[in-house]
Amino acid sequence: MKIEDYIIVVNTISKDICKEIIDDCNTRQWVKHQWNNYTNKTNTSESKKELDVMPSTKSQQDKLNYSIVKALDEYQRLCSWQGDKTGSTWISKYSNIRFNKYKVGTMMRKHYDHIHDIFDGKLKGVPLISIVGNLNEDYEGSEFNCRDTTIKLKTGDILMFPSNFMYPHEVTECTKGPRYSFVSWAF
Repeated sequence: MKIEDYIIVVNTISKDICKEIIDDCNTRQWVKHQWNNYTNKTNTSESKKELDVMPSTKSQQDKLNYSIVKALDEYQRLCSWQGDKTGSTWISKYSNIRFNKYKVGTMMRKHYDHIHDIFDGKLKGVPLISIVGNLNEDYEGSEFNCRDTTIKLKTGDILMFPSNFMYPHEVTECTKGPRYSFVSWAF
């Protein structure tokens, strides 16, 4: 397999669930995204460019659980290497979902996922797979780029790729929106 073959998109979330989630999120409080610097333990942001974020509720997590598990099963089926020291099941958990809202003028700067804060002492592991769920497509801009390739996402798509330095990614500036999505990390 080539490195790009580990970037997988599956459509597992119904449009009805996507709409319910968006409507529910818009009854709650969004906050500005902040970048964590784990070396000096600081948070930074560019308030005019940062997207809005919010953690999921248990009800929202439960609504999306089946779709995420189904997507991760497909990822493992496509990306597993069979052998006596490997197997088809190597992902056992995923983190709580965080919702993202990209209003006009906001973006996610290029980065790679080196996530520390999901492992708070209760959870143990290393993030293996980054998960991005797309909840709508009636926006412009806000294109997801990974490894300098634009990945077109439709309503209900779940995008998955390895959570390491070989998969730098970004969301370009929203020009008409908003765009709603969620992120999680599997381990």
